[in-house]
Amino acid sequence: MRLSFLLLFVFNVSMLWGQYANNDLPVFDDISLALNASQAVQQLNLRDQRLFLLDDRAAQFKELTYLSLMRNNFERWDPTIFEFRNLEILNLFGNKLKEIPASIGLLTQMVRMDLSKNSIKKIPAAIGQLQKLRYLHISLNSLVYVPEEIAACESLEVLELQGNELSLLPEQLNKLQKLKRLNLGYNQLRAFESEWTQLAALEELNIESNFLQKVPASIKEMSALKTLILTNNQITSLPEEITQLPQIKLLVLSDNQIKTLPKNIGQLKSLRTLILKGNPISTSELARVKAALPECEVYF
Repeated sequence: MRLSFLLLFVFNVSMLWGQYANNDLPVFDDISLALNASQAVQQLNLRDQRLFLLDDRAAQFKELTYLSLMRNNFERWDPTIFEFRNLEILNLFGNKLKEIPASIGLLTQMVRMDLSKNSIKKIPAAIGQLQKLRYLHISLNSLVYVPEEIAACESLEVLELQGNELSLLPEQLNKLQKLKRLNLGYNQLRAFESEWTQLAALEELNIESNFLQKVPASIKEMSALKTLILTNNQITSLPEEITQLPQIKLLVLSDNQIKTLPKNIGQLKSLRTLILKGNPISTSELARVKAALPECEVYF
């Protein structure tokens, strides 16, 4: 049920990808038509065309900035992709890729890349060469490794790694000081690393459906955090320091083993939604929490 929901969510997000094409420029869905264009071709949308390879003629489109190959049959990266040195947006959602080649480092103009729903196991060190990359979607793969070089992607704002097999992340992740959204849900993580709390710009953190047992006291350092999702872990208690999050609006703690919340939970003045379903919280404790948070909807 949970995995099905995740699949549906990622699918729906990917359906929105068309909005990232530049509406002021033509978007071609046929190579032959593009070859007859009167101006330089900058956008190709070849989604859902049962492709295994790119048409060799596509290599002529040297000015290409947008390429969607989502939901095709690519089992390997077509070398032609790496000839598009002006490429800013690449969508390979829903193919059959097993790796990301080191040649990815050639696409230095890349801003947004979606590799979700493939069978990729590792991100190569060459990812660090994409210093303009702002959005990396690589959910629903078989990832077991993220290199420390990802820290060089200094423009990164969104990193989606949910639905993989990650048990560790590099310590250097904390250098992504522009990161606003980090999704680590549905992995094999056993610790909420204190390094993550050094992500000063982070507004949304999702670590649902892992094996976390506690939240570090350094959570108080995440002053920009607005959404924290910790559903379906093994957490038994929360540190008092969590009450020092000044901007938190949504806190999801469902399906853990929490019996009581921090004494000063009422200090979370910005909190508007607190979800506690599936925890062994007593009626009296629930009443205390609701009284302490009069402006917050509490679901139990």
